[in-house]
Amino acid sequence: MDVMVVKGTYTNGIIKPFEEVNVENNAEAIIIFLNKAKEKKFSFFSAAGSWKDVDTDALKRKIYENRKISNRGVVKL
Repeated sequence: MDVMVVKGTYTNGIIKPFEEVNVENNAEAIIIFLNKAKEKKFSFFSAAGSWKDVDTDALKRKIYENRKISNRGVVKL
């Protein structure tokens, strides 16, 4: 038995490989779906609490101070 790994997409009930696949009609396949939405959700929630030790008032003051500093040259129209 030959094994081939092919990446593709699933849209509206149709699986479409990203590359050409040379197999016989009605060939059996094992299909694994990668749910990237769960990865993103996990990454988002894993960041929870990472800012708990930050002084938010000082952070906001620093952000606003930095916004007042202009290092952009004068634009002549």
